[in-house]
Amino acid sequence: MLLQIRNYICREGIVSTQQLTREFRLDLPALQPMLDLWIGKGVIRKCQEKANCQSTCFKCRSNSPEYYQYLL
Repeated sequence: MLLQIRNYICREGIVSTQQLTREFRLDLPALQPMLDLWIGKGVIRKCQEKANCQSTCFKCRSNSPEYYQYLL
């Protein structure tokens, strides 16, 4: 499963936690330790996606997905 997750992120370049949970049919608490392992090995990193509106009104969902980028 670890290699499948790494290969998926490599193929896509940048992925959200929503994409990963949907693709691998896992919930985020099960997926997060695997992502943390790849972060620790320097294979992926968290990255920020810009908000569409560029405002600070906080009307958008507060639980927006995290994004991960392949590094190697």
